[in-house]
Amino acid sequence: MKAKRIELTEESDHGNPKYRQYRPFLSAVFYAVMSVSTVFLNKAIFRVHAFKFPATLVAGQMGFTLVLVTVMQQLGLVRKFHFNFTHFKRVGWLSFFFMLKLLLDMSALAVVNIPMYGVLKSSTTPCVMFLDYILRGKVATNRVQLAVFTITFGGFVAGLGDLTFDLSGYILALSSAMSTAAYVVLVGKLAEDLKMDSWMLLFYNCCWSLPMSLIIIIPTGEASKILEFPNLYSSSFLACYTSSCASACVLNWATYMCTLENDSLTTSVVGRTKSIVQSLGGLFAFGDVKISALNLSGLAVNSSGILWYAVEKAREQQAREVKETKSVEIEIEKGGVDVGSKGGSFRATIHEKVLLSDLKRDSSQITMVSPRNAR
Repeated sequence: MKAKRIELTEESDHGNPKYRQYRPFLSAVFYAVMSVSTVFLNKAIFRVHAFKFPATLVAGQMGFTLVLVTVMQQLGLVRKFHFNFTHFKRVGWLSFFFMLKLLLDMSALAVVNIPMYGVLKSSTTPCVMFLDYILRGKVATNRVQLAVFTITFGGFVAGLGDLTFDLSGYILALSSAMSTAAYVVLVGKLAEDLKMDSWMLLFYNCCWSLPMSLIIIIPTGEASKILEFPNLYSSSFLACYTSSCASACVLNWATYMCTLENDSLTTSVVGRTKSIVQSLGGLFAFGDVKISALNLSGLAVNSSGILWYAVEKAREQQAREVKETKSVEIEIEKGGVDVGSKGGSFRATIHEKVLLSDLKRDSSQITMVSPRNAR
């Protein structure tokens, strides 16, 4: 019986398959850009406008996001979905670590300069690697692990060279790193377990985070103090506050997209990549940095570790593509073959021996069912 090569058409709502290979890279770059922008906007609010109310800022960001997602659903700009209480409950822990991360981030930025904030957050990456193993059974290769620890060591060296050392700021930044690790890993786990897309995750997260932030405002005294804030009605402050809310909304969506298109560890490393940009920009933007040779050496080691990680992940991707494009021969008597994948589904109706190739998918996500087994 002759082997026949057939062309498979993907039934998917994820865009043109021709461009899908670029989605992981583009989502990572977009996440990095938005992360840097949001950090500088938040730093401007705290330092330039002397706004010391992080819970109020978080509440504004969550309210802005919830309204935006709802409006986009009504306009048909994003896929509509019905509220699922089971999914809502599962997202509760994700929102808890998200809120903790945000509050710690903003509190740390109020006392730590941007370069040191970035390198201290490098400790997020080994935490992600550890939690990925505990919660999802994922183990990075030895080379990837070495690259991750190089990134972390660079952050430690840069910290030793920080001439504006503040113990409370360091504790806040390191605590934020651990919360961020838990948050990123849970994003990947929930998306995998519940099959939720980035907009669904964003919506459910806001449903939890908005009331959480409003509750925090009361015991911290922000509810009464905010009315005494001198720049409350300043046009420049309101513009900065609104920009921060919009930027945080896009950043959260970008975080989910990067994690879903890549993995939790890559999202964390991308976060460390943007810390280099933060560090260079922070050296000049706010004037709260004293440069030392040790500080710059740490940043150099941190950067080399990030580059090493990128090279190792590129090698892994190439090896995976070689493995995935190997032809798979399926012999059946009659009927059809269904090939289901994470990104969509394929259908081939055949009556002879078939050669299926060029399925650029993770082999663990591909399922093939013959009519004999289906019966």
